[in-house]
Amino acid sequence: MTLAVNGRIFLGTTEDHFENGMRFENGRVTEVGNGLVPKLGEDVLDLKGRLVLPGLIDVHTHPKYIADALHGVACTPPVVNSIDEMVAALRQSPAYGAGPDVWIEGWGFDETKLKEHRSPTKEDLDRVSMTQPVFIYRSDCHSSVGNSRALALAGISRDTPDPVGGKIERDENGEPTGFMREVAATQLLIQAKSSQSYQGDVKNLVDSSNHYLANGLVAIGEMMGRKQPYDSWQLYVDAFKEEFVPKATLYYVLDELNYGAPLSKKISGKLRVAGIKVFMDGSISGETADNKDPYPDDKRGILLTDRDKLITAVEMARQADLQLAVH
Repeated sequence: MTLAVNGRIFLGTTEDHFENGMRFENGRVTEVGNGLVPKLGEDVLDLKGRLVLPGLIDVHTHPKYIADALHGVACTPPVVNSIDEMVAALRQSPAYGAGPDVWIEGWGFDETKLKEHRSPTKEDLDRVSMTQPVFIYRSDCHSSVGNSRALALAGISRDTPDPVGGKIERDENGEPTGFMREVAATQLLIQAKSSQSYQGDVKNLVDSSNHYLANGLVAIGEMMGRKQPYDSWQLYVDAFKEEFVPKATLYYVLDELNYGAPLSKKISGKLRVAGIKVFMDGSISGETADNKDPYPDDKRGILLTDRDKLITAVEMARQADLQLAVH
């Protein structure tokens, strides 16, 4: 048993409710109050005026993306300011040279902040590796770029149709450039990556656990629940078996669900299905948000969900007693 003293312990009952002492045992707080006196044989921890907060809950986050990012390469300023610097940074990834089935991953590029003022292409990423798949998220995590190897593993060619709600960017000859615009297109690469390395996804999620705890987060909301290439429920079940710590709630992306089979509310230990996620449109920075007025280059955004589809989502959530998250 341990008694922490001389702290500023926020209880959260009002904006200014603080106590200076806290007793805990086996990871659980057993008593909080002012002027607590040590018991015989009890360890005493002097907080020296430090602030103590309750565990935080991030109800809208993307743990799968964060798990990928934590072991991926940051393609952001001030380290990466050009496509050449991006290529150099990706070649420093621990995954570089690890074998033809190991994906080299990066995240965070914004074409407006690159010297070239354009997005990288598959040819750019082929300079990183021609034998390993290379995948990088744009800063909005809606769009992405893959190299030739990644496109091949995803089965993407000039004959591949654009997925509903996304676009496979192509050059003047109709060949894919590697840029996958919006979530539906990006998901083609993610599915190829995840289907090839499920256990790697589990490990990445488990490894992200300390990231949340170090930042005071004890519960998270996964807003990108998937059914393909595997069920996100199983991903978290397996991660918890390997000591993933934060509680988690799943919101399944509407387009992943079979509308004929109702989604059920499900709870198991620290994991539960909480709701359905609906994408109405894209992102502002990626120029895919469906604005009333066009973007400066006369480009229009992408409307992903019409009125009928939204009504369907509302009814599915109502029948299953689930929440509906609209993006």
